[in-house]
Amino acid sequence: MMKKVISILLAVLMLFALVSCGKDETPDAGTTPNDSIPGQKPDDDRPETPDSKTLVVYFSMPDNVDNSSVVINGEILGNTQYMAYVIQENTGANIFRIVPESPYPTDHDELVDLAKDEQNDNARPKFVGEIENFIEYDTVFVGYPNWWTDMPMILYTFFDTYDFSGKTIIPFNTHGGSGFSSTIATIKSLEPNAKVKDGKSISRNVIADAEQEIIDWIKSLGFEKPATPPESDDNETNLPDTETTTPPDTEKEGKTLVVYYSATGNTERVAGYIANATGGTLFELVPVNPYTSADLNWTVAGSRVNLEHDDVSLRNIELVNTVPENWEEYDIVYIGYPIWWAIAAWPVDNFVKTNDFTGKTVIPFCTAVSSGLGQSGELLAQMAGEGDWLVGKRFSSGVGENEVVEWVNSLTE
Repeated sequence: MMKKVISILLAVLMLFALVSCGKDETPDAGTTPNDSIPGQKPDDDRPETPDSKTLVVYFSMPDNVDNSSVVINGEILGNTQYMAYVIQENTGANIFRIVPESPYPTDHDELVDLAKDEQNDNARPKFVGEIENFIEYDTVFVGYPNWWTDMPMILYTFFDTYDFSGKTIIPFNTHGGSGFSSTIATIKSLEPNAKVKDGKSISRNVIADAEQEIIDWIKSLGFEKPATPPESDDNETNLPDTETTTPPDTEKEGKTLVVYYSATGNTERVAGYIANATGGTLFELVPVNPYTSADLNWTVAGSRVNLEHDDVSLRNIELVNTVPENWEEYDIVYIGYPIWWAIAAWPVDNFVKTNDFTGKTVIPFCTAVSSGLGQSGELLAQMAGEGDWLVGKRFSSGVGENEVVEWVNSLTE
């Protein structure tokens, strides 16, 4: 169970709020990009439930360091974020994090002022990314903190963006004392053609110990925890064998190179699967000035990724080695990267700009939480100017080797 990997990061030293007697959720404990859009935790996409397709959508801000937080697999999670993960884990849902296009301040006072200003202005803050095939989802869990006895205004943007007609909405939230306030009624007014359930509200004071309470609530809704597939000796998930598990004929298809940039290891792992399946050679893109965890922390104003995101001129990332040995010999080139702000992580740009792709087949792949490959491959193809660029593939951060190999094999059918 998830509980086995949860530990309390910090004791409750001081609880902040957004309004007196319920200034609900100061920034939740933040995360750094983990081969994903900065600001999005790269959760595994889960299979749909037996009777319907389910999605968990949430907005969460990082907690101040002296607030209580929980840690899963070494990563600090926010209150609403943690609740979203427990729901995902126990429903088999896909997940989508609402990430502001312009990052919110993590300073408490600045956030309080901004939240109030947005509310007074009836603002509609933009968010990055989009939900693929939203029409296919029947049930959508929607999570948010309570700010000034209301939803954050970016939730209004979300509800304005998507049509929930005929869907079931299950709200959940975290708070400092105000519960849901009137947000359930607000959602019903925003989505009159949807079925809106009462939902679940949990105080951030007890969120770290609320896993079982959340699970019991999920079960009361009729959801059951998805069965866990058996594990092989190498701790990789066993999936049913298919007729396409044989690696492609690399001699017939040409010499293969697997190029990748990986911030924390997820894209690197997928690149390794591809190299094993194709007999290809791995080539890692290593910045001369490597990214640290602090560099990747999108929640901190002035962090490296935020500065580079805001100023395109800063994205000229020098690489330790840009041109692979015997580059001219490779006929097939896989290029892998995490998705940052809906595009390819920019450390791959100099590789694409430097090398001549004439006569080569190029296959992009990426790792992300919920955003698809989008236009990232097309933009890289435009940057290269040459080569036969295929559509490519997006993988979740927790993808197993069998799924990657099956995709590789499908390219030769």
